[in-house]
Amino acid sequence: MPESAALAKFDSIVKAFSSTDRIALCHDLDADGVCSGAITFNAIRLLRGRAPDLVITQAYKTVELLPASIGLLRKNKIEKLVVVDFAFDQKPESILAAEKIVSQILVIDHHKQYGFAGSEKTFIIKPQDFSAIEPSRYPTAKLAYDLFSRHAPLAEFSWLACVGLIGDAQEKQEQWQSFFREATARHNCTLGELRSVADIISAVEVLEPSKLGSLLLFLAGSKPPKDVLQSEFAPYAKALEKKVDALLEEFEKKKEIFEDAGLVWFEFGADTNIKSAVINKVSHNRYPQKTAIFVQDKGDGFVSF
Repeated sequence: MPESAALAKFDSIVKAFSSTDRIALCHDLDADGVCSGAITFNAIRLLRGRAPDLVITQAYKTVELLPASIGLLRKNKIEKLVVVDFAFDQKPESILAAEKIVSQILVIDHHKQYGFAGSEKTFIIKPQDFSAIEPSRYPTAKLAYDLFSRHAPLAEFSWLACVGLIGDAQEKQEQWQSFFREATARHNCTLGELRSVADIISAVEVLEPSKLGSLLLFLAGSKPPKDVLQSEFAPYAKALEKKVDALLEEFEKKKEIFEDAGLVWFEFGADTNIKSAVINKVSHNRYPQKTAIFVQDKGDGFVSF
């Protein structure tokens, strides 16, 4: 879809949001997904004068709507669904299941395109549709912020876009530096504080994912980032840090390094979904020039890579 056509289609969809619509928002569970959800929550509220009728925080990370989520759409008589930060186009059968219930689906996502051509009911917009920036370097929190800022005053929530950028390891990308400077000045905060917010979201995702929906609503309603650092969610970051440090000690003892392949391999057991928090520290800080593969056994008959 040509650049102008993609943006024009997005514009026509969001400008048609009405106070009488039944709108649901579904988001991914990591820092970028939670922040893009909070930004989109406020954009919908500003565009139509009230918040989404339903926020769906799924039980685990996936690129499809779980049966429970489909049930919530039906139970709440949802007419329009907005999905942020997961590649819904990777599971077209899930899109078709949702289309049987809702009249319109808007997907805002920054992952690769999976060849879903769209439909009469579903429109997917990604950075590839209007930007030359590599999609993996344009996290959905910033993407949603930029798209919705065309129609709603979102500067109050620019810090959330920064947290999403940090959560997807884009803090050092040159194209975002002026945005970081403007946001930290506007909200009287530091990059360190924004990193801490990202850490808190990641910790809740690992240790208490059932609270991610409450955390999203808290982020959507909070003004300065300092509110998050003093909230009931903050202690999770310290708790996760202790678990990560312990696992890093195990990593140093059990890791396998294959120099010819540029590969770092580590197998471990843990009952929480902690591998992403650990591998980020390894790949970013210890072996940035190698491929790191972690294999986690959660004791449930499956291993995850």
